[in-house]
Amino acid sequence: MAIYHLSVKTFSRSNAQSATAAVAYRAGTEIYSDRDRCHHDYTRKSDVLHSEIFLPDNAPEWALDRQQLWNEVESAEKRKNSTVAREFEVALPHELNEEQRIALVQDFAKQIVARHGCAVDAHLHDDRSRNKKQNFHAHIMLSTRRLEQDGFTTKTRELDERKSGEVVYWREQWAKTTNEHLHEHGIRDKNNNLIGIDHRSLKDQGLEREPTIKMGVAASALERKGIKTELGNFNRAVSAYDPDAANELLEKQLKQATEFQNKVLFVKRRLPEVKRDIAEKQPKLYQAFDDLGIPTAEPEPIRSVDDEQERERIEPVSEPMDRSPSPESDSNERGRELPPVGSSESNELGQGHNSEVRPADKAVTSTAPRDIAEPPQQSIEHVQQPKAPQATEEAIKTPTAPNRADEIAEKRLLVKGFVQRCKEMANQAHRSQLKILKAQGEPIYAEIQRLKHNEPWNPFKTKAWQAELDKKVAQHNDIKSSFDDLKNQGVTAELIQAVHADEHRRNPVEYQSISTMEDEVAAYDQEQVKILREQRQQQLELKRQDVRVDQDIER
Repeated sequence: MAIYHLSVKTFSRSNAQSATAAVAYRAGTEIYSDRDRCHHDYTRKSDVLHSEIFLPDNAPEWALDRQQLWNEVESAEKRKNSTVAREFEVALPHELNEEQRIALVQDFAKQIVARHGCAVDAHLHDDRSRNKKQNFHAHIMLSTRRLEQDGFTTKTRELDERKSGEVVYWREQWAKTTNEHLHEHGIRDKNNNLIGIDHRSLKDQGLEREPTIKMGVAASALERKGIKTELGNFNRAVSAYDPDAANELLEKQLKQATEFQNKVLFVKRRLPEVKRDIAEKQPKLYQAFDDLGIPTAEPEPIRSVDDEQERERIEPVSEPMDRSPSPESDSNERGRELPPVGSSESNELGQGHNSEVRPADKAVTSTAPRDIAEPPQQSIEHVQQPKAPQATEEAIKTPTAPNRADEIAEKRLLVKGFVQRCKEMANQAHRSQLKILKAQGEPIYAEIQRLKHNEPWNPFKTKAWQAELDKKVAQHNDIKSSFDDLKNQGVTAELIQAVHADEHRRNPVEYQSISTMEDEVAAYDQEQVKILREQRQQQLELKRQDVRVDQDIER
């Protein structure tokens, strides 16, 4: 689809620029410069489609000669820092054919001559040979002085003053002229609507998408080689932007965030009650919460049945404390139901395991590593036994005193708090590394932008400029690659190990104490697993005895 582009550029001697050299390059011809006393030869340039000079009605005949015209332009300027020429660079719609594009540029050039009385030299280009795609555009060169019968006279300074509004006028006039030619030839889009271009900004047009940015010579060269650049990625993202899809995604994310916030508020509202339960059943664990700075509420004297039912919907953190005895355990005459064994999550220093012993109902709940944990045992059908009731009670006797379980729970929390602190320190170190790389890349990116906006007009300086730009682009890409790799990796195990080593150097006593606590917790969990296995063996032996007794009775 046709796009809008019109930029205004000036050529000044203060920037070592020459009107004769600029015109020779854009016309793809050879011009001898009287001022520079040299030939500007660009006859090998192959992308020039059409060149034409436009003059006022009273212009002298010698102005039709391109070489003499622009040498006169140079000689009319006496100052060493004079502005010697102007240029309107415009994008031509590829929907028009070559003849129609030439007619469009001719119409626009004649309007410039009629309004300012200057000489205009227009050149149509197509960079397809270099870009491998259609890139129709025109370079419209203007003299800075009005051309009359006696030659060049006064300056057209209205184009230099922003307050005059001339540049804004010509931007709008180019869009208007282009649309007139498109509509004249009946150019329509795939929806059968007349197409056109708009000189206004996207904001003024009421469009939400971001504007694309100019690629520049260096980035365009890399893109042609198949190397993706940051500028190219930005323009591709802008082109692929779909407001409807983006709004749909944002609404979905907002809904998910709202649901998550509601869950967090529910858990936060129920957390004090969970802590009260912990305070009642594990007094030392309650004290450990206070030592870690976690606020807890005072225990409630009475809880209703509704509170018990609602508490069952809380996250599994409270399930081991709130679970009531099952009907099977109530109907168990000998009280020999085997408690389930689960698995626990691992921490950074080693395996962490949760355990709780309840002497009141003589049920032991423990967790152990997956590699040694056995599947939960189903409820054993109880057979009426006339013998050995005392052995059954001894088989399910509580293996560990409550004080020991409270002490281990305390130490487990301390170890977990230490590990969380180390993780947070590792996250801070990771963020600092990203910040350092970003600080290294920002000045290089600023230098790249500066070089792009200061492209030399002198072809003999282009090679050095391009080499410097390529060097900065390579440096920036290396830093960006390191930044992306570090960001994608996140907090690695090596970084966490480094934090642990640093903690060991700074606080060896505390680190050794935490390590000792972790060893005690691991030993305690292994002990609980061993006891549970022994209990299973005893219960199986009792069941075998019951079966043998029943067989003897049947005989």
